[in-house]
Amino acid sequence: MAAGDLITVTDPTQTQVEWRGLLLGHGTRYRMTGLEGWVDSDDIRDGDVELDNEHGAHPGQLLLARKVVTFEGHIAGPSGFTDAVNELRRVTTQSENPDEEPLVVHTAGIKAMVNARCVGRIIPQHLEWISGFTRIVLRWRATNPRMLRLPQLAPVASPPVSGGGGLIFPLVFPLRFGGAPSGGELVLANDGHAHAQPVWRITGPCVGPMITNADTGARLWFEPDFALNSGERLDLSTEDKSVLYADTSPPVSRSNQLAVREWFTLPPGTSTRVRFDTVDGNGTLTCLYHHTDL
Repeated sequence: MAAGDLITVTDPTQTQVEWRGLLLGHGTRYRMTGLEGWVDSDDIRDGDVELDNEHGAHPGQLLLARKVVTFEGHIAGPSGFTDAVNELRRVTTQSENPDEEPLVVHTAGIKAMVNARCVGRIIPQHLEWISGFTRIVLRWRATNPRMLRLPQLAPVASPPVSGGGGLIFPLVFPLRFGGAPSGGELVLANDGHAHAQPVWRITGPCVGPMITNADTGARLWFEPDFALNSGERLDLSTEDKSVLYADTSPPVSRSNQLAVREWFTLPPGTSTRVRFDTVDGNGTLTCLYHHTDL
């Protein structure tokens, strides 16, 4: 089951939260009374430098800190009360070194996710407990504050194909130069409010794959003799700048084969043209990305 598949609401006024296979919020046993930190702006780290002998500072970079999401609600009704509490405890219990997992929220008509860890749980046992009622507070923290709209997008491109034809001798007017090459380009729209961090997946067989941002000229080019065998998949992650085989465990890096590394994101509110080519004209490029918000 993919992240977000449990979400059932479509009404923009209704909110649901999915975590580890459990659904919270509208229409569930875990009724929501508040959600903080999802559409709120996260804490900002600034790079301002104070001026010497002057009021103020030189403006620096503004970067968001980790995203902290807090769900407040309650469990009510004696029927199944204990089971509901125990299930909530189960899905919010962490190991000592937990990986981040998808936290999915549908609110304001948008379904999106962050990768997070549960870092807090409050289930107070007050007098109402004996009648089957308790308030709940859950807290998650995501190291990457970007909210990734669902579903994930995965457009595919192959290297350009020659249009064929060309000049025929002896020349006869009007001259016919043949067709232009076709394919080899992706047009990637980001409808969110923040830069998207795509994963570029190259599938073999191919030799010397090259990814180029046609708008800026930024390049991700491999050594011209670097080869992928048939069916091999290589993932280039913009988020952590890794270059890993997609189907090996543990992951095997091929970062040393990336000759030109000019990583780029997909700007919000516009489309980015990306070209794909290989030395031998084979292979495919898949762009795995999300419309992204902050």
